Amino acid sequence: MVSSQVVVVGSLNHDSRIEVVRRPNPGETVLAESQAWGHGGKGGNQAVAAARAGARVRMVGAIGDDDAGTAQLEELAAFGVDVSGVRRVLGRATGRATIVVTPDGENSIIVLPGANALVDPGTPDAYRDAAIVVVQTEIGVQPAERAAEAAIAAGARLVVNAAPVVPAPSPLYAHADPLIVNEHEAVEIAPDCQEASPERMAELLRAASGARSVVITLGARGCVVGDETAVVRTPPVDGVVDTTGAGDTFVGALAAGLANGATLREAAVRASQDAGRCVQWFGARPQPTT
Repeated sequence: MVSSQVVVVGSLNHDSRIEVVRRPNPGETVLAESQAWGHGGKGGNQAVAAARAGARVRMVGAIGDDDAGTAQLEELAAFGVDVSGVRRVLGRATGRATIVVTPDGENSIIVLPGANALVDPGTPDAYRDAAIVVVQTEIGVQPAERAAEAAIAAGARLVVNAAPVVPAPSPLYAHADPLIVNEHEAVEIAPDCQEASPERMAELLRAASGARSVVITLGARGCVVGDETAVVRTPPVDGVVDTTGAGDTFVGALAAGLANGATLREAAVRASQDAGRCVQWFGARPQPTT
């Protein structure tokens, strides 16, 4: 087994990206401007972002026995991600995601889990050399919690991206250091966040989740780091073309920073910068040569 500083346990999807002038209303048909295909999944995106930010990364996930799964492995390897922990599931298709993008770069995403529903988080041995273990809940609550337990048993620091939000309270949240969510997800976990300032949102989220620390991403405004209740501002970004994968880029880059010895605030600054660059290309990931 290849040792890793960062282990990412998560989803791997084949993405279909559709550009539209606007999203359809209920019962309405809207013609698409264009369509493109690529590789995604929160887990895969985060692994790529961590590798691009300088960490040694091992991916734990599942793909189907199809061409999409093979292509996913090849691209992850091209980014330098160790894919020995990715399981190929016979008789299942690789996960699929349909991403609808409007001219302002905003997106809506529908995910069909496919093989992601059968992710095996493995045993503590799989995490023995990991400084950081990243888990997101797109693979389901139980696999995410098993991964968290294995990471804790191995003495690794647990980073949890609650996307989508799972029912709270959850032991998965309590061990997170940090728990990373966007503003909408923060409100789902702590409804009082709805009208709160970013700093107050961090306090409310930490109290509601029981997490050791929290980070709330604020889109173009940056993020708030909950252990210091300090807002980390993101420099203005020109030429936003697609926000797909920006949150995943943030999570992966932050994990890489922590693995390389940065404080949570220092890692969040770098992660905000990387996420800002992510919105300047189409799709969830850049090309491996970028």
